[in-house]
Amino acid sequence: MIRSKILYIMFVICSTLFVSAHDADLNRGNREKGNYLNKQDSILLSFAMNCKGGEQGTRYFYVMLSTDFNGEAVAANIQKAQWMDITDRFTFPDVEDSDAEEGIFTEIKAVDIADLITPGEPFTIVLRQTVKDQMLFGRQSQIRIRNFKIERSTENNREIIFDHQGAEWSLFTNGNFRPNRPNISTSQVVLRGNHGNDKEYLKAETEAWVISKPLLLDK
Repeated sequence: MIRSKILYIMFVICSTLFVSAHDADLNRGNREKGNYLNKQDSILLSFAMNCKGGEQGTRYFYVMLSTDFNGEAVAANIQKAQWMDITDRFTFPDVEDSDAEEGIFTEIKAVDIADLITPGEPFTIVLRQTVKDQMLFGRQSQIRIRNFKIERSTENNREIIFDHQGAEWSLFTNGNFRPNRPNISTSQVVLRGNHGNDKEYLKAETEAWVISKPLLLDK
């Protein structure tokens, strides 16, 4: 009789432990499922590009991101910030040889930058072109960027959170530029080096940084 009671008590205890462990597994599974369903959204960066004329093409064109850039677009602030080169995430078009004035714009496939940024903390995007000595590296190429946008993408929705105008671009240049070579308009960014026959300008290495304002995603 005593032995039967002991066995019964042991059975009850084991059953209770099994149920508790099973419930814990279920709760852990639910939490993991919840984390999966509520994981960070994709943050997609895309634009349209036209690269025209010359031989340098997009060889020295870069897309960069910083999470600690601060202040105006001046050399000291640019040098102080840490920049991540994300150029290799994109595929750019070949140089267009057409003489047509308008040119063909290629939609650059959107890339996800969610792994590089944190909601609630600002980040800055840069479109950068270096033009090397054209007497040695070939003629400069004009690069135009339109339809810049950053979108938040979820399973059921995709919305633009920043566009060309919302980026509020600033321009920083370095080198001996002719006037009004790189520029920013209300619809596009134009990046280009010097042109003409003046060897002083053609031999000059120039650099243009088109820098967004600090962009902030909601948590």
